[in-house]
Amino acid sequence: MMRHAFSLLAAAVFATALIGCDTTEPDTFRQEIVVESYQTAGKPLAPVRLSRTTPLDSTYRFADLAVRDADVEVQRLNAGGDVAARYPYRADPDSLGFYRPAAALEGKPVPHVRPRTTYRLVASVRNGPTVRATTTVPDTFRIVRVNRDTTTYQTGEQIALRVTRSTTPGRDQTFYVLSTKALEPTRENLTPLLDEALDDDEDLGDLQITSSPVINEESYIQNADGTLTIRLPWIAVAFYGPNRARTSALDGNLYDFLRSQSAQQGGGAFSPGAIPSLIEHVEGGTGLFGSRARVATPVFFARPRVGPGGR
Repeated sequence: MMRHAFSLLAAAVFATALIGCDTTEPDTFRQEIVVESYQTAGKPLAPVRLSRTTPLDSTYRFADLAVRDADVEVQRLNAGGDVAARYPYRADPDSLGFYRPAAALEGKPVPHVRPRTTYRLVASVRNGPTVRATTTVPDTFRIVRVNRDTTTYQTGEQIALRVTRSTTPGRDQTFYVLSTKALEPTRENLTPLLDEALDDDEDLGDLQITSSPVINEESYIQNADGTLTIRLPWIAVAFYGPNRARTSALDGNLYDFLRSQSAQQGGGAFSPGAIPSLIEHVEGGTGLFGSRARVATPVFFARPRVGPGGR
C-alpha cells in the first residue's frame, strides 16, 4: 500500500525520501532547493512549496529549511515553446514555504490549468540558484459508468470505473493511479491489515488518502467503444465506510517519480549502493513539478460479516 504521494501535507516525507537517496559522503554534501507542486487539469493553479535539503546525519525540520525569499513564476507555454502567459506567485504569509498565485492572495480569480498544455516553473532564490521545471498536463477525462457504489471489503466484487481516455501530447500511453479518500478516517474504521500494523498513537490523517501503484495498459480493460475499465485494487482501501474513489492520469514527471519511488521501496532486494535514485526533472534543484487529470466518485466499503465464533 502506498500513502498518497500527491498530498502537500506529506512534504516532509517526500523531502526525506529525496535526501535518503543521496549517496554522497557528508563532507561532500551540497544543499539543493526542493520543489513540490502538483497541477490539476481544469483546476486553479496550485501552490508551489519550496525548501532545502539537509545532510543525512541531520534532523529534517521543514520550518528550518523552508525557502522564504524566492521569486516564483509559473509560465504557460504555447505549442512552439514560447511563453504565452505569466502567472506571478507570492509567498503565503500564513504558510511557511508556500508560494501561491498572486491573484489568490489578492482575492482575484486564479487562472485554471489547461489540459494538453505545457507549464514551466521558474523559481529564483535570493543568493541561490534559479530552479526550472516543466510539465505537460494530461487531457481531462470522465467517468462513464461505475459498476457499483457499495461493496464488501475483500469479499464483494471490486469497484470498477469505466472512463474515457486521457491523452498527453508526446506520449503514446497513459498511466493511472487509483486512490481512495476516507470520509470517516477513524481507528474503528481501519481495515484489518492497517489496524494490526499501526501504533496506537499514529496519526490517521496520514492514511486518509491511500493510493495504488502506477497502473499501465496491461492492468485495465480496453473496451470496444474506446473507453477503459479500471478496477479499484483493495490495496488502495484503508478505511471502511464512505470514501471517494479517485482516478488520476499522470504526466511524465509524476509517472517517473512514482515508479522510481516504488523501486526504492523494494530496496531490500538490491545490493549495497545499488538502490536506484528517484527520477526527477528539475533543473537547478530537485523535487517534483508535476501534473495530472482526475475524476472522482463516492463509494462505500462495508465490513465483512463475522461468522459464529468471530469477534
